[in-house]
Amino acid sequence: MRLAIKYTLATVLVMLFAVRSYADDAPMKVVSEATNGVIKELIKTSPEDRDPKLVERLVANYILPAIDQEKIAMGALGKYWRRATPEEQQRFITIFRERQMKTYGGAFKAFSGETLTFSETRYSPNGERAIVKGEFTQSSGSKVPVDFRLYLDKDSDQWLVYDAVISGLSMVKTYRTQLSDRLQNISIAELLTELETEPVTPVTVQDS
Repeated sequence: MRLAIKYTLATVLVMLFAVRSYADDAPMKVVSEATNGVIKELIKTSPEDRDPKLVERLVANYILPAIDQEKIAMGALGKYWRRATPEEQQRFITIFRERQMKTYGGAFKAFSGETLTFSETRYSPNGERAIVKGEFTQSSGSKVPVDFRLYLDKDSDQWLVYDAVISGLSMVKTYRTQLSDRLQNISIAELLTELETEPVTPVTVQDS
């Protein structure tokens, strides 16, 4: 089974790259600080120096603190999350993170100054969820709308990203559809084994 979403470079980079921070907007600040941190590091390095160790460091320092890995994993597995054992759940989180890191590696290596600008934050009526709206500009000048979905974690009092919507397409929902289709024919344990051994398609520069 090949778990692959045919995104352009923009689709991967929108999860990572931005241009400025808004100190008075907590959700937007979380997203922009994470993305700006990545950009500053990439600007310092040439593409050939963007090796797996750099990817691991950037993900650990900037990406992971801004996202809720478990919530993303729960969303990707959908109803099958509750059917998985605690061990399988933790294994899925680890596998999913490692696959994303490999995807980030291709995006990091291909980065050449694309930008993501943020326009506004829309809050839910109770103020506990937010959508940060942005627009990704490719090197060709093409623009792609992207929304980051965040929620306020009451335990840590921190805003965390749990999904990104690119051109109206939810990343988590897309994964959930693919995984749900596959899990109708195989067990969760078999799926995890497949994901561990299945190669990740490298990211290439492809303007829309």
